[in-house]
Amino acid sequence: MGRWVRVLLGPVPATVLLLPLLLAGGLGAAIGLVAGLVEPGRSAAERWATVTTTGTVLAWVAAAAAGVLALWVVVLAEPRAGLSQVRLRWLLVAGLVLGLVAASRWLWTMAGGGHSYGPLTWAVWLGLLVGPLVLGIYYLVLLLRQ
Repeated sequence: MGRWVRVLLGPVPATVLLLPLLLAGGLGAAIGLVAGLVEPGRSAAERWATVTTTGTVLAWVAAAAAGVLALWVVVLAEPRAGLSQVRLRWLLVAGLVLGLVAASRWLWTMAGGGHSYGPLTWAVWLGLLVGPLVLGIYYLVLLLRQ
Protein backbone atom coordinates (compact mmCIF):
# COMPACT_ATOMS: atom_id res chain seq x y z
CA MET A 1 0.00 0.00 0.00
CA GLY A 2 1.43 3.38 -1.00
CA ARG A 3 2.43 5.93 1.57
CA TRP A 4 -0.15 8.46 0.38
CA VAL A 5 -2.95 5.93 0.70
CA ARG A 6 -1.82 5.17 4.26
CA VAL A 7 -1.71 8.90 5.03
CA LEU A 8 -5.19 9.47 3.61
CA LEU A 9 -6.70 6.49 5.41
CA GLY A 10 -4.93 6.90 8.74
CA PRO A 11 -3.86 10.19 10.23
CA VAL A 12 -5.58 12.65 7.86
CA PRO A 13 -9.20 11.98 8.92
CA ALA A 14 -8.20 11.99 12.58
CA THR A 15 -6.14 15.16 12.22
CA VAL A 16 -8.41 17.23 10.01
CA LEU A 17 -11.81 16.25 11.33
CA LEU A 18 -11.46 14.88 14.85
CA LEU A 19 -8.41 16.43 16.45
CA PRO A 20 -9.52 20.10 16.22
CA LEU A 21 -12.84 19.31 17.88
CA LEU A 22 -11.16 17.10 20.46
CA LEU A 23 -8.55 19.69 21.36
CA ALA A 24 -11.14 22.47 21.50
CA GLY A 25 -13.19 20.36 23.89
CA GLY A 26 -10.06 19.59 25.88
CA LEU A 27 -9.27 23.30 26.15
CA GLY A 28 -12.79 23.96 27.39
CA ALA A 29 -12.47 21.14 29.91
CA ALA A 30 -9.11 22.49 31.12
CA ILE A 31 -10.60 25.96 31.58
CA GLY A 32 -13.53 24.43 33.44
CA LEU A 33 -11.13 22.48 35.65
CA VAL A 34 -9.16 25.58 36.59
CA ALA A 35 -12.36 27.54 37.21
CA GLY A 36 -13.72 24.75 39.39
CA LEU A 37 -10.54 24.62 41.43
CA VAL A 38 -10.22 28.34 42.09
CA GLU A 39 -13.91 28.98 42.72
CA PRO A 40 -14.29 30.18 46.31
CA GLY A 41 -16.55 28.36 48.71
CA ARG A 42 -16.12 24.89 47.27
CA SER A 43 -15.29 22.03 49.59
CA ALA A 44 -12.30 19.75 49.12
CA ALA A 45 -14.65 16.92 48.08
CA GLU A 46 -16.23 19.08 45.38
CA ARG A 47 -12.82 20.12 44.11
CA TRP A 48 -11.67 16.49 44.05
CA ALA A 49 -14.81 15.49 42.13
CA THR A 50 -14.03 18.20 39.59
CA VAL A 51 -10.45 16.98 39.26
CA THR A 52 -11.42 13.34 38.79
CA THR A 53 -14.22 13.89 36.27
CA THR A 54 -12.57 16.60 34.20
CA GLY A 55 -9.15 15.01 34.57
CA THR A 56 -10.49 11.80 33.06
CA VAL A 57 -11.76 13.69 30.02
CA LEU A 58 -8.41 15.47 29.66
CA ALA A 59 -6.56 12.15 29.93
CA TRP A 60 -8.63 10.68 27.08
CA VAL A 61 -8.02 13.79 24.95
CA ALA A 62 -4.27 13.52 25.61
CA ALA A 63 -4.32 9.80 24.76
CA ALA A 64 -6.06 10.47 21.45
CA ALA A 65 -3.62 13.27 20.60
CA ALA A 66 -0.64 11.04 21.44
CA GLY A 67 -2.08 8.34 19.21
CA VAL A 68 -2.51 10.68 16.26
CA LEU A 69 1.01 12.06 16.70
CA ALA A 70 2.51 8.56 16.87
CA LEU A 71 0.52 7.50 13.81
CA TRP A 72 1.85 10.46 11.81
CA VAL A 73 5.42 9.62 12.79
CA VAL A 74 5.23 5.94 11.86
CA VAL A 75 3.34 6.57 8.61
CA LEU A 76 5.75 9.24 7.40
CA ALA A 77 8.95 7.57 8.61
CA GLU A 78 11.09 5.80 6.10
CA PRO A 79 10.78 2.03 6.57
CA ARG A 80 13.95 1.66 8.62
CA ALA A 81 14.86 5.28 9.36
CA GLY A 82 15.08 6.04 13.04
CA LEU A 83 12.60 3.36 14.09
CA SER A 84 15.48 1.08 14.97
CA GLN A 85 16.27 3.27 18.00
CA VAL A 86 14.85 1.39 20.96
CA ARG A 87 13.65 4.43 22.94
CA LEU A 88 11.88 6.03 19.96
CA ARG A 89 10.29 2.73 19.03
CA TRP A 90 8.87 2.25 22.54
CA LEU A 91 7.60 5.84 22.63
CA LEU A 92 5.80 5.20 19.35
CA VAL A 93 4.42 1.92 20.68
CA ALA A 94 3.12 3.72 23.77
CA GLY A 95 1.56 6.48 21.65
CA LEU A 96 -0.11 3.99 19.33
CA VAL A 97 -1.46 1.97 22.25
CA LEU A 98 -2.87 5.13 23.87
CA GLY A 99 -4.52 6.15 20.61
CA LEU A 100 -5.95 2.70 20.00
CA VAL A 101 -7.34 2.55 23.52
CA ALA A 102 -8.87 6.04 23.22
CA ALA A 103 -10.54 5.30 19.86
CA SER A 104 -11.74 1.87 20.97
CA ARG A 105 -13.09 3.32 24.20
CA TRP A 106 -15.10 5.88 22.25
CA LEU A 107 -16.65 3.19 20.03
CA TRP A 108 -17.34 1.06 23.12
CA THR A 109 -18.99 4.04 24.82
CA MET A 110 -21.15 4.60 21.77
CA ALA A 111 -22.17 0.94 21.72
CA GLY A 112 -23.14 0.71 25.37
CA GLY A 113 -23.60 4.26 26.56
CA GLY A 114 -27.38 4.18 26.90
CA HIS A 115 -27.94 6.18 23.71
CA SER A 116 -29.33 4.72 20.55
CA TYR A 117 -27.19 6.05 17.73
CA GLY A 118 -28.57 5.74 14.25
CA PRO A 119 -26.87 4.07 11.30
CA LEU A 120 -25.68 7.40 9.90
CA THR A 121 -23.93 8.32 13.14
CA TRP A 122 -22.27 4.91 13.28
CA ALA A 123 -21.22 5.21 9.64
CA VAL A 124 -19.59 8.59 10.25
CA TRP A 125 -17.69 7.45 13.35
CA LEU A 126 -16.62 4.17 11.80
CA GLY A 127 -15.55 6.03 8.67
CA LEU A 128 -13.40 8.35 10.76
CA LEU A 129 -11.94 5.77 13.14
CA VAL A 130 -11.58 2.47 11.28
CA GLY A 131 -8.71 3.68 9.09
CA PRO A 132 -6.62 5.00 11.99
CA LEU A 133 -7.46 1.91 14.09
CA VAL A 134 -6.43 -0.56 11.39
CA LEU A 135 -3.31 1.38 10.49
CA GLY A 136 -2.41 1.81 14.16
CA ILE A 137 -2.69 -1.93 14.76
CA TYR A 138 -0.63 -2.62 11.64
CA TYR A 139 2.21 -0.32 12.72
CA LEU A 140 2.01 -1.50 16.32
CA VAL A 141 2.63 -5.07 15.17
CA LEU A 142 5.50 -3.90 12.94
CA LEU A 143 7.12 -1.97 15.77
CA LEU A 144 6.79 -4.83 18.22
CA ARG A 145 8.31 -7.30 15.76
CA GLN A 146 11.49 -5.20 15.26
